[in-house]
Amino acid sequence: MFKLKYNALSLAQIFFGFLNSILLLKVFGVSVQTDAYFIGDVIMGGALMVQVMAIEQFMYFYNDLKARDRAGASALYAYALSLTLVIGLSAFAALNLFSGPIIALFAYKLDPERLETLRRLFPVFSLLAVFNPLHTLNARLLNGEARFAYPYALGIIPSLFSAGAMIFIYFTGRSDIIWLLAASVSGMGMAAILGLAAVRSCGVPLRLSLSHPAGAEFVVNSFKVKLGHNVNNILAPLITNNLLASFSPGAVSYFGYAWKIVTVTGNLTTGPSARMLASSISAAWPLADAARIRGLGSKFTRLIIPVFSVSSAAAYAVLPFALGLVSSARLDRGDIASVRSMFLALSVWYLVGLVESVYMQVCIASRRSRIFLVNNSIFIVIYLVIAVSVKDRLGIYAIPCGLILAQLVSLALYMRSSETVLGGLRPIR
Repeated sequence: MFKLKYNALSLAQIFFGFLNSILLLKVFGVSVQTDAYFIGDVIMGGALMVQVMAIEQFMYFYNDLKARDRAGASALYAYALSLTLVIGLSAFAALNLFSGPIIALFAYKLDPERLETLRRLFPVFSLLAVFNPLHTLNARLLNGEARFAYPYALGIIPSLFSAGAMIFIYFTGRSDIIWLLAASVSGMGMAAILGLAAVRSCGVPLRLSLSHPAGAEFVVNSFKVKLGHNVNNILAPLITNNLLASFSPGAVSYFGYAWKIVTVTGNLTTGPSARMLASSISAAWPLADAARIRGLGSKFTRLIIPVFSVSSAAAYAVLPFALGLVSSARLDRGDIASVRSMFLALSVWYLVGLVESVYMQVCIASRRSRIFLVNNSIFIVIYLVIAVSVKDRLGIYAIPCGLILAQLVSLALYMRSSETVLGGLRPIR
């Protein structure tokens, strides 16, 4: 799972992600603009999850077809490519037509100043919807072809654009975060377009198709599986955003910065291994090789848990010095302590989610949508009940408290589901 060239690209991607976090903190600090930016980012994250519902299972269907009929697998990409173009343009139109209700749904308690800033940024945010489905589809195909270097290289482009924009903002004295957002959108567009060239280099022709023999099954199964995923991917951010919006200005920024640092730490820990795990399970699934699948998961877990734990502890220790150094007095001691405490709490949640991801990959490969619908619904109910019930006592820390407890229950559910699935595994004919 660990190869030098993939880890080098992964480190480059992580470096630019880390650089962006530092520059964002240095240029904008904790402000109305960063609150609005983080809220908009979460809203778009939910919207983009809805977009990829139709192509969620592409890699698994593609690998199954490729094992029997390479031309049929390429034709499936042509069909999925047509879908992504329609989905991207339709989503862009819908987000702009219904921007008011969408913002209200995710942040109904937002104060007027942050709400006005978010409304100004939202049309630019919505441009991400045009490119995201295409970028996601290309990454799924490239991972299915075991060409892991390409997705990492393409993933660096948006971060590179964002870093360039923030350096420009810093040295020119501009103070409008919309420049950063525009650069991020431009980078995503470039990554999507270059992704087409990467797909073609794999021997897959670039063409459009409105039908495929497996098209209906592929789309229906993708919707069913993603529907279960989206119980988490949409409802969890919706709950989190509305809870954050109910706190005083700055709370969203504390959470957002802490989550960015946790994500960088997690990416540094996993490197390319998470993508390679998913691809390896996908390749082993048609052979019904349950022993290999279990071995892959066990190897991933044994490596990831100690490395992430040590990395998080080190990051927690150096955060006061690092944040004080890069923030240029934009953060006081209280701000730094809040970000640090939130980082620690979210790191625990992230670690449980990393362990769960092994069992979840097995369930994804099984294409059993009911597993995700049931397990993720239970997660959401537990998270909502706990976070709301302790909100007055724990304040903003009610969010990680609810997330951690719900994730532990979810982990147990996915472990059981994974063993059930592997126990009944049969070769695909």
